[in-house]
Amino acid sequence: MGRLGPGGSWKSTYTDFGLQKRDFFVDLKRQREKDKGREAAGPIWMHLAMQAKNLSNSFDLGDLLEAMKCFCSVRYEDYELYMRLLGEVPHFVKHAAADQLCQLIRLLARRRLRERNYVDMVAAHFLQKIRVTDDALPARLLVKTVNAFAALECRSQPKFVEHFLRHIEHRITEFDADVCCLVTPLCVASYMCDNLRRAYLKRCAETQAGFQGPNYELRNLACTEVALRKEHHSFLASVPAYVHRYLEKVRQHAQFDRWGSIALPPAVAPDGPKGAHQADMSASLQLKASTASGGQQGDIFGSDMHRDVSACLTHLGIQHENGVPCGPYLLDVVALDMVNPARRIVYEVNAPHHYYEATQVLTAEKRLRHRMLGRLGQNLHMVDAPAWRSLTAAQKMTYMLKLQQEQQDENTREAKQQAAANAMRSPLPALRSNASQKSEPFKLKSVRDYSAPLRVPVPPSKRKA
Repeated sequence: MGRLGPGGSWKSTYTDFGLQKRDFFVDLKRQREKDKGREAAGPIWMHLAMQAKNLSNSFDLGDLLEAMKCFCSVRYEDYELYMRLLGEVPHFVKHAAADQLCQLIRLLARRRLRERNYVDMVAAHFLQKIRVTDDALPARLLVKTVNAFAALECRSQPKFVEHFLRHIEHRITEFDADVCCLVTPLCVASYMCDNLRRAYLKRCAETQAGFQGPNYELRNLACTEVALRKEHHSFLASVPAYVHRYLEKVRQHAQFDRWGSIALPPAVAPDGPKGAHQADMSASLQLKASTASGGQQGDIFGSDMHRDVSACLTHLGIQHENGVPCGPYLLDVVALDMVNPARRIVYEVNAPHHYYEATQVLTAEKRLRHRMLGRLGQNLHMVDAPAWRSLTAAQKMTYMLKLQQEQQDENTREAKQQAAANAMRSPLPALRSNASQKSEPFKLKSVRDYSAPLRVPVPPSKRKA
């Protein structure tokens, strides 16, 4: 490699540093293809992360995005690494293209990096791309971007949110049925304004989103229908009648189809050679929904922490089931109350990937799930990752036994209170009839003497002489 210098001289651009950067990306992509399917860990990834930190000041924006994509795809946990790579982004963000800004915000959402400074910086430059330039995005990429902004709860710049949502509303006619199915329930319920929400529902009804193709994929739309019915019932009064009919069709189909309308938990890592978490959950759900097996087989685990909680309950001898359908959602663990067999205890497992990076704040999607399950009448008992990860194996057993015992005691108190209330409302016991005495005919009794029959005065004209 080289270039012409002044006077027609040839100048080589070959450097050892450039060769080192090229070798780094070759090694990174090769190791990514090997370990994709599980959370990356080990000395090889530590070495690659150290190389990325050392070379980050020589990366351009494309290299930064490629490195972040490779590390995010295997869910490598190194907060310092991502902050080091993001620290170089402000040098290039001013001249970044719209698709590069979209890729950056999607990487932040995938890694759950809710860094306000970087999110606001991307939003400001992305707004300029929308308003000034003709750097338009495809409809599918636009939907993925708005999903990422909703997942990061980007509302610190009302001007950007207003113009961005208005831009989507103007392009809503470009959404086909498949693109409409990509919109997350969190985006519809918490991020969209009423005008865009109404336009989106109209477009879904016009394209019959979710009812196209051989398999009806209604997971997002079924959750969206529940969220609108439970939290935006006043808004639904303003939509046209054909939208009501479409939402009712979605609701009825979700009640019938217990596979394509059930939202699967977010996978720990994308499917790959080292694991297929998403495919395993889908196969287990299909087995659970099958009528041939009775719908009682195939536990669905959302994370390794979920498996640990289930193993603890099994060791304690507590009957339970993993992944029980409740509306369009799956309850993590439903345990039997061993004291009151008619009661059930629902455990919600908040795994580490359900929190924003370097915080103890649950993601917006997880909090929406908790609200919806509460609206559906479920009393959730949380098992949080910050408290769980610091426990030993014996302490985890004690922790689950304590949770189970406390809820069983609470259910026993509620049962006793309910029995006492039912006794107070019950009618008085009926008097026993004496079978030896013959029943007397019904007679009106006198007010003065209850043993004497009532005397009716006879008029003088009717008296006998």
